[in-house]
Amino acid sequence: MEYASQTKQQLANSLKELMCHTPFNKITVQTLTNCCGLNRQTFYYHFKDMYELLSWIYNNEIFNETVDESWETAVEKVVRYVKSNRAFCRNTIRSLKKENMEVFLQPVFQNWVEKLTAEIFKINFVNKDDKKFFVELFTTAFVNYGIQWVSRGMPEDEKFIINKIKILLRLLYRDTERTKRIAI
Repeated sequence: MEYASQTKQQLANSLKELMCHTPFNKITVQTLTNCCGLNRQTFYYHFKDMYELLSWIYNNEIFNETVDESWETAVEKVVRYVKSNRAFCRNTIRSLKKENMEVFLQPVFQNWVEKLTAEIFKINFVNKDDKKFFVELFTTAFVNYGIQWVSRGMPEDEKFIINKIKILLRLLYRDTERTKRIAI
């Protein structure tokens, strides 16, 4: 099993290296395996296609690392990862259709949004359907913000982003408390 994970990591490292100067959609399995000294059969033993490898990289290098983290820690780690892997991440966004990026990022961001909104949802008058709606709404908003943030060159740092999310939460929480007192 150790050998399999080393081989996957070798393929991942080669893809990241190639993506520093070549668009993802222009990299073939043959180009990738030539770069890391493996053969095509080895690639297909581990991955069904290049998209599965790309997904494996993000899941293993960042998303799986943040599943059990608080939303703030997750945001910090993701922003740092994206900034330290700038060319790879920007190339990913430029090479994939927006819809594919959204489908890929949606479950990861939904986990964070559920953590983020947990405090607000402790208030009794937020019913199950409303919770689901708000999680979907904020997940979509954060996914799209993330895609645009990378496309714009990642100008804001993690502290800026976390602060803006906290402001949003305070506004939501304050409004829910005020509404609770008014008893609509």
